[in-house]
Amino acid sequence: MVAGRVVCPQCGVELAMPPGCIGRAVRCAICQTSFRPPEARASAMEDVVASWLEEGDGAEDGAAAAAAPKSHALPHRRQETGPPGAQISRGDIRIVTLATYGVLTEFPAARLEDPVFRCAMPRQCLQCGMRTHLRVHVIIYAAHLVDSISLEAEHSAGTLELSNAEIRGMTGQQVLDRLPHVPNVPPPGDLPMPYWLCDMCSGSGVVSGQIQVNPVSGSGFCRLQIRNIHRALEFLRSAGGEGTADFEKLRELVERSGEKPWDLLPEVVQHRVQQWFQPQDDEQFLAYVPDRDYVRTEDGMAGLVISTRRLLSHSPLRHRESPISQPLELAHAFSLTDRKETISIRTPAWTHKRMTVNREGLIRLRRALALAKFQAVWA
Repeated sequence: MVAGRVVCPQCGVELAMPPGCIGRAVRCAICQTSFRPPEARASAMEDVVASWLEEGDGAEDGAAAAAAPKSHALPHRRQETGPPGAQISRGDIRIVTLATYGVLTEFPAARLEDPVFRCAMPRQCLQCGMRTHLRVHVIIYAAHLVDSISLEAEHSAGTLELSNAEIRGMTGQQVLDRLPHVPNVPPPGDLPMPYWLCDMCSGSGVVSGQIQVNPVSGSGFCRLQIRNIHRALEFLRSAGGEGTADFEKLRELVERSGEKPWDLLPEVVQHRVQQWFQPQDDEQFLAYVPDRDYVRTEDGMAGLVISTRRLLSHSPLRHRESPISQPLELAHAFSLTDRKETISIRTPAWTHKRMTVNREGLIRLRRALALAKFQAVWA
């Protein structure tokens, strides 16, 4: 049984009170504010509200029932009336946990009603950072923080493949219009919020979502965990967190950490490259340049690896290496017939007559050779 309902003067959440609390000092389990409520309004929703009640502890003379379980009792704002997102501050997203292995953010659930906010994820692979060959996935919010990829089949959210050309010409709202609502998730968590993965990354564990919404008042909060701190910084910037103390802390961490070239490779490519490249003591990986005579899905099986000690050339039929102490002669050519770019490599010990590369691979090769200070001469 409940005696009535009362609004917390601090956070604005509507609470239900059990008998005996009227006139006594109570505490809101959402914002932990102690107050003495006035006479509460009668409620005819006893069975519904009673399921949200929880007797607090440590408030002066008594305890107030909260509108959420204590294990998720976190400060949040009451959802205001008006157009979606109109009364919600763009600075109300905060960081709960910050570490090199990931960032946990929290924001009012009402932010999901804003289409601009739901398009805040950077349009690049959330795992390796690639901006081409992308697929769209939908973040799935659950009662507990759960990996969205793991829930896709259960919720039938599905995926949507878009070519790079389509992505360039498509607005955020057009992407939202093509994505399905997520079933079995309370509003506004059912609204599609896209994130992006390339066709080489599995995406397991890259993003996890949690939602807690009060069915009576409609207020609540969401948590979003992003494993890659570089992508988390871009999300926080787009979501309105730039300029806050939390944003500056994350930005400083990103600047200190840097993004290692090895981490930019999709996991499947990493596994393949590890079959023919194992770093020696104090050797650092600088770049992998795929051989475009092989299809993209075979990346990691053939190409070049540049490290701080060696240049490695690998294919399924041949493996060759050249130490940094040996001079290199390289030539770049562009064929007007098939519009392919190729390079040739000559070392004192071996020659690679022709390897097809794309523009991105050529840039990575030049940069890595210069960074490692190879004795490289381009023809």
